[in-house]
Amino acid sequence: MTMTSLVTILAIFALTILAVAVGERTHLPYPVLLLISTAALAFLPFTPSLVVDPDIILPLFLPPLLFSTARRASWSVFAVRRRTLFIMAFALTAVTAFAVAGLVKLLVPALSLPLAMALGAMVAPPDPVAVESVAGPAHLPRRVMRALQTESLFNDAVAIILFTAAVAAIRGERAFGLGVAGNFIVGAVLAVAVGLLVGWIASYATTHLRSSAASGALTLVVPFLAYLLAEEVHASGVIAVVVTALEIGRHAPEAVHDRVITASFWEVADLLIIGAAFGLIGVELRNIVTDQGWSDIVGYLPVALLVALAVIVIRFFGTWVLHWMTRRSRGVPRNWRECVVVTWCGMRGLATLALALSLPAVAQGTVVIGRNFAVVTALVVMIITLVPTGLLLPWLIRVLKLQEDPRKQRLEAIRLSRRAERAALRALNSYLATLDLPEDTKDKLRAWGSQLHRRITLLQSLPGGPQTTAEFHSSSPEKYQEQHDMMVSAQTVALEAARAEVLAARMDPELDVATVDRVLRTLDLRTLAIRS
Repeated sequence: MTMTSLVTILAIFALTILAVAVGERTHLPYPVLLLISTAALAFLPFTPSLVVDPDIILPLFLPPLLFSTARRASWSVFAVRRRTLFIMAFALTAVTAFAVAGLVKLLVPALSLPLAMALGAMVAPPDPVAVESVAGPAHLPRRVMRALQTESLFNDAVAIILFTAAVAAIRGERAFGLGVAGNFIVGAVLAVAVGLLVGWIASYATTHLRSSAASGALTLVVPFLAYLLAEEVHASGVIAVVVTALEIGRHAPEAVHDRVITASFWEVADLLIIGAAFGLIGVELRNIVTDQGWSDIVGYLPVALLVALAVIVIRFFGTWVLHWMTRRSRGVPRNWRECVVVTWCGMRGLATLALALSLPAVAQGTVVIGRNFAVVTALVVMIITLVPTGLLLPWLIRVLKLQEDPRKQRLEAIRLSRRAERAALRALNSYLATLDLPEDTKDKLRAWGSQLHRRITLLQSLPGGPQTTAEFHSSSPEKYQEQHDMMVSAQTVALEAARAEVLAARMDPELDVATVDRVLRTLDLRTLAIRS
């Protein structure tokens, strides 16, 4: 890496922080603001170019971003939403790829069928990075957001399999045929096995690491390990990373400090990695325009716009089919307004860019005819489905009156906190029976436990320190320390029971995992405050 490249990367990080600040004030998604700003700056004559090997874009960005998103899900969510997962992530992605290939072949007969299929695979998958970072802060109903997250975790796997098969046909290595389905099934099974294995090893290693910093660092290494190991055995790296994250989430670390450190670490890592990903998209726009030339881009534009329109229409019909199939179960989407929003959130991004850049220019010793057209078309689809939709999403949600009532999340947190409080009181009463403490001190501890749900939801400070009784002041230093330790241990026992109840609730598909994690984090901070 040259010094110029390093300066460019640092500039992207700085722009990320600036975009976050502007996004908070304007209520616009910062990734889209970052993409626009980096693209604008990239076209300035004094801006140095940043060339990234397209073969490392997906292995570099997808593992940590998929892992971060999947950490906020659970196995139960996938079990309940299996129909949504199959239709949106697998069936709709494949249908979109084949439909786009057919349309392009009809409009541009000179284009080879494998290249048309490669183009279809490029533009088929909504990007998990874009969906999570753009739609996440827009206050969508949680049901809709969970459906989008579930879909976005797996559709890249389908697109990559189709793209790989199409590129192999372009290179003359093998024909594109029905064997793709068999390859996908075998690759998916192997990926699940790899994900379960890596997830179990990571969970086991975490329980034996004494350093919280090392535990946090391990969670950054694990997604790359799962992805590369799966790709090495010709399985789906995307599925392997998602399964690894779900398995680690099922075996949540018992150490409170580890969880707090890891959560804080991923908040920062998410911001920087998403910033780098969208900044890279903005920078690469200039490289593509420079390589293709404005005249070619303008010439390709009519067909590219038709492809973008087809992608949007196909997604709308796909969401409507899903609505029709799940209307009795009150699934997602429930009505035409949610169909519109789910369609609107079909944003293409990093995966489309990476696949387009990795399309070979030469195959079997000859130039691939139509390669430039495919790259430009993929670029146009990405921009149309990402920039205007991302900027207008908050407005659309307000117009359709689909904004989530923040009181719902608060009520859910209160109900979960009361469950935790009941578990804490049961454990506390059992433990107090074994302690030699003054009765008024025990009463104060019980009162503290009976108000635990308020301290979780309102973030009140912990009362009930060792100075709560006059008897404590007259005790000897040894007795004082002994009773202080017993009070701390009693509060710790109660909080551990509450935490166990919340962790069990994480597997409840009716509860929002984000709400559960917020309550869990509050309990962790309470425990650390007591121990300090």
